[in-house]
Amino acid sequence: MRIHRHRRFGLFAVTLAAAALALALAAGAAAQEKTWDAHITDEMCGSSHMMEGMTDPECAKACQEMGSALALYVAAEDLVYAIADQEQVQPFAGTDVRVTGTVSEDGKSVTITSIEAR
Repeated sequence: MRIHRHRRFGLFAVTLAAAALALALAAGAAAQEKTWDAHITDEMCGSSHMMEGMTDPECAKACQEMGSALALYVAAEDLVYAIADQEQVQPFAGTDVRVTGTVSEDGKSVTITSIEAR
């Protein structure tokens, strides 16, 4: 069966448009805001603070003084996300929070749009 040139071009254009739409939808889904019940930890300790005799906030602050950045631990996903805006989360160091934000394309960090203590 022979397809005319304009039909081939039409099929190519439709296929290309469908692929572009699929990529746009996938990118939109990745950038969608989520809300988590989580814990503000630090990158060194991750899911559990390691300094004995200290509360979680004391440990997070001590680790920060040693150069560790604050991070978001989401127990439901068992993941620790980096946080770019350290000043935004500083008052919540070592505490449980409810956070709304978007995960980066590489899945390693979160841009927080709102945060509140739980």
